[in-house]
Amino acid sequence: MVSTVHDYKKDMQLSIQLNRWIMKPIGVWPRSIEISWAERSVYMLVNVICISLISFLLIPCAMYITLEVEDTYDMLRLSGPVSFCFMAIIKYSSLICHEDDIRRGIEHIEKDWMNTRHYGDRNIMIRNAKFGRCLVAICAFFMYGGAVFYYLAMPFSHGKITELDSNFTYRPLVYPVAKVLIDARYSPISEIFFWLQCVSGFLTHSVTTIACSLAAVFVMHACGRMKVLTKWIEHLVDGREDFGSDVDERLAMIVQQHVRVLR
Repeated sequence: MVSTVHDYKKDMQLSIQLNRWIMKPIGVWPRSIEISWAERSVYMLVNVICISLISFLLIPCAMYITLEVEDTYDMLRLSGPVSFCFMAIIKYSSLICHEDDIRRGIEHIEKDWMNTRHYGDRNIMIRNAKFGRCLVAICAFFMYGGAVFYYLAMPFSHGKITELDSNFTYRPLVYPVAKVLIDARYSPISEIFFWLQCVSGFLTHSVTTIACSLAAVFVMHACGRMKVLTKWIEHLVDGREDFGSDVDERLAMIVQQHVRVLR
């Protein structure tokens, strides 16, 4: 059955809506080619702010490890979060540099939805798009759930530390700061650094979520198109109402579809 009217934009939201919700606030959603100078400036400002926030975690903690940590266990314990932040900067920069590739991938998905009019083919693609959407939701749940526990639950559960010799109390930071930069034990510096680290931490987890969710969406879309291609092969001989008038034309469509999926 061929649909005479179908809202391909609504179907496409199944594939990319969650990605857009996560990517747009941190400035890595592909910009329109016809974007204005003001909008381009806003995007660049958001990119600078995001990289600065991730660096706010990375640089002070790396300096703390280098200058103040002497115990091997503490050095290994802190090297994991520092490596995570370093990789987040690389991932974020990669998302910015590959903006054109991501845009082409999204346009590819949009054209596939636009050109899919057969009822059976659309059902196949919808099932795969829903599965990809579930993968994105699961990834976001675990990443942000881990961020809540690491940046909020763990510090509050440990409570505050009271130093008897100096007689003041403070909450230890998840990412310690080198004293050569600033002594983050004093209020209100401690509170400011704590909440800025929470914001920066959620940002780093967003970057990792985006990297995983983009892969999930593109792979599941390609899987859906491969299943559609399999259906086309099944109808190579007997044909279908939307599938060419003779075997040669149908075979050409199959080859074109195969090449498109591989791309």
